[in-house]
Amino acid sequence: MDPRKNPCASGAGTKPPALVGRGKQIESFDILLERLENGYVEQSMIVTGLRGVGKTVLLDVFREKAEARDWATVEWEVEKNAAFAPKIAAHVRRALLQIAPKARWADRVLRAASILKSFTVTFNPDGP
Repeated sequence: MDPRKNPCASGAGTKPPALVGRGKQIESFDILLERLENGYVEQSMIVTGLRGVGKTVLLDVFREKAEARDWATVEWEVEKNAAFAPKIAAHVRRALLQIAPKARWADRVLRAASILKSFTVTFNPDGP
């Protein structure tokens, strides 16, 4: 194809004019959200692939769909050698703040947030 007429403008996270071949994953994500909203258990999804195949774009579509349905989302690139537990606790706490401003939180939610905060300070993955 003539590169001057190719509509694809690849780049990290650059949304293409069309998400070709991703319909099945997008439908699976819609089903996942709907099942969770109805109180059912559903398998999680893992997006994998080589560099440049559209993982970031697909995750952006998932985020947009989730937020359109009032789900809290957290964007985080996990690093191999970084401490996992404190980071996940901080992101969960941020998601709690995203769903309900602190001024409106009930006592139970405030307690849960304080427990998560202490979890980040006291958790040691190597043991006692």
